[in-house]
Amino acid sequence: MVDVAGSDVVAILTRAPSSGGKARLFSALGISPDPGLLTALLLDTLDNASIGGAATVLAVTPASACRELRVIAPGVEVIAQPEGTLGDRMEGTMATLIARGAARVALVGSDLPSITPAHVRAAFSALDADPDAVVLGPAVDGGYYLVASAVVPAIFSACEWGTPHVLAQTLSAATAAGVAVHLLEPLEDVDTLDDLRLAASRPGAVRTREWWNSRSA
Repeated sequence: MVDVAGSDVVAILTRAPSSGGKARLFSALGISPDPGLLTALLLDTLDNASIGGAATVLAVTPASACRELRVIAPGVEVIAQPEGTLGDRMEGTMATLIARGAARVALVGSDLPSITPAHVRAAFSALDADPDAVVLGPAVDGGYYLVASAVVPAIFSACEWGTPHVLAQTLSAATAAGVAVHLLEPLEDVDTLDDLRLAASRPGAVRTREWWNSRSA
């Protein structure tokens, strides 16, 4: 277990690649869920979201998949997400890390091969300027790809997860809780064929591009 006391932590929330997901994307591709693509997305995200001076953790669901993730990403701490909705799992993961002494936690999705260290640094820089705030990275589909805070904010329980309303509902929850929000630049996650095609063209998406090129060859 990594000693995160007093450190910033980047926690990447992921499903086990073997458990499927991304139904809309794989339907558009005309194939069954491919653990190879899901692993490529995860590892590109892991590489690009990791920054010096911050610990990196993988938080996986289901809990039984911790061993699978340790094989995929050796040397990276893997923890289990708690049960419940996406909001429950995000809140619980952040609470676990803060209870272990993390100074600030940035939760990041696992389908972000276009993310860069600059996005993560910008989140922590915003918290340097406003320690009581929450930082959100808006996704172009109406959700968000990153949430960072020094405490567990009361923003995770009022969202219709998986809809285009998530960001707006989160901002409303933050307003109701009296929490200031700082927004990063928008970024696409990978949910559709167009998202995948765009991500594969990005410089940092090395494994995602290899998967795309192998399919197109």
